[in-house]
Amino acid sequence: MDAIENLKDLSESLKSQSIRETVSRHDLEDVLGQIAMLMSTGIDLPTLAESQTGTKNRPSDIRLVQFCYKALRNACVHCKNNQDIIISLPSILDIVFSTLEKFSQTTNEEEIKTVRCSVQLLGNLVAGHQLNQAKIFQKLLPNIRWLFDQTDELYVSYVCMLLHTCITGNNKHIVELQSSPEFCTVIKYVLDLLHTDPDHDHVRDRDSLPLEWALYLVQDVLSCGDIIESLMHTIGSAQRLTLLDIMLNALEDCDSAVDKLSLHNLVAISDDFKKSCHTILDLSRATGLPPLTEPMAALKELEILITTLANCSQSLKCLQQDTSLLKSCINLLHSVHSIGKEGEGQLGPDGFNAFSSVHKITKTLAGTTSSSNTADGVKRDLIRLVANLVYQHKDNQHLVREMAGIELILDHTSIDERNPYMTQWSVLAIRNLCEGNEENKTFISQLKHQGLANNSKTLTQYGVEADINKDGKVTVKGVPHHSRHCLPHHSTVPTDTAASTPTDTVAPVPTDTANSTPTDTVAPVPTDTANSTPTDTVAPVPTAKDNMKGKGQ
Repeated sequence: MDAIENLKDLSESLKSQSIRETVSRHDLEDVLGQIAMLMSTGIDLPTLAESQTGTKNRPSDIRLVQFCYKALRNACVHCKNNQDIIISLPSILDIVFSTLEKFSQTTNEEEIKTVRCSVQLLGNLVAGHQLNQAKIFQKLLPNIRWLFDQTDELYVSYVCMLLHTCITGNNKHIVELQSSPEFCTVIKYVLDLLHTDPDHDHVRDRDSLPLEWALYLVQDVLSCGDIIESLMHTIGSAQRLTLLDIMLNALEDCDSAVDKLSLHNLVAISDDFKKSCHTILDLSRATGLPPLTEPMAALKELEILITTLANCSQSLKCLQQDTSLLKSCINLLHSVHSIGKEGEGQLGPDGFNAFSSVHKITKTLAGTTSSSNTADGVKRDLIRLVANLVYQHKDNQHLVREMAGIELILDHTSIDERNPYMTQWSVLAIRNLCEGNEENKTFISQLKHQGLANNSKTLTQYGVEADINKDGKVTVKGVPHHSRHCLPHHSTVPTDTAASTPTDTVAPVPTDTANSTPTDTVAPVPTDTANSTPTDTVAPVPTAKDNMKGKGQ
């Protein structure tokens, strides 16, 4: 027990910077020699079978090794001289890796503490020391698979810390790591560690100590190389969602997207989105059901593409060359728009399917709100991506027009509660489509009025209807009570009797007779001309008094 106490005192004293700077090479060699002696004899450490069965075979010896590693670990902190001394000690790396391998699958508490300390020693040796990083990384690479065999999350976190330190800022090491045959297996294990509860759609708390370094490791490999293409074909659906969430978190936390997602990985995300974007249409049949994995992944990929293009001109130029991505977006927007229009009033708890537009009139007058669903925002996001892909790119501008995309986007300039700011993004998309493109400007100028949008049911429900007069101007007027749809119990409309009082809707327009009284009709909508006169609108309904005077004939 005296040896353990002495090592314990030494490890505690080495927490002081002044002691670390004065410790001798001889003392450090002596500490390592004790580990080497115990590891070489093998009789003083319990075997794996003994530890799993609870057999006590000289329990003090494992603690002796543990405090040896603690002393060496503490000696390296902010002390380059000690880092140089320890890495130069004979067989230091062989001894450490021998300890890690021997207890790689242990469940014994003291043995787990020992392997934690040994990995921490490696981590302190490489901290801020590029030569040590190169030496230890070459030792890590062929052993990377079994280093993750331990089920202890804290130990795995320390291994992730070690790898993160070795590869950060070193593209050569990242490429070598990705070339390892065991790399995909390791990343899948780390993604499982980071995977959150199925009821949530984000990764576990990054501030949780055992998980912080695992998150950093995944972000490291995303910033360089082409990991996505190989991973997407090997990981499960839950791991895929976790990986996409990590990308989104990294992109949202940085100013430069290219620093967090390499162009190779961005192209891989784009390619995968093109293959799987059609699954988003499945959401139209999933209103009120748990989110589907494939559509969720496609939506996350769409968000990644939008976020990256908004922050990185290099990424924008790269994806603008891929016309198949733009075609996929336009085709998907056509399908989503068509399904939404066909499903209005038929499906879902609100009387709409997942892609149906929910206009503000539904919320304001009827007092109802649409229930949120996974497809919320998909129209807006598709338009956002199109707006970026056509920016100052004439070929893409022409392609959108040829695919009937201009009129499609113009059809999305109305307010939709399920797609906030869709109107603004549609206007920006039209602006980008017309910038430097006379053909698109001419196309829009030649669009002819075809009639009113199909909103008759919504307007009639609230006692009004839209029409076009002989001058081609849109007007609004009241409808007979018997032709209105049933209103919610909390909604009111004016009655048809002369005694009706004004409601909180638009005030009625007086007739041109000074003595006339207000009618029960809804005021006509003003035209878009500032100097328009009442004659441009629908004439007010004549009152009984007017009929007696012969007006309206």
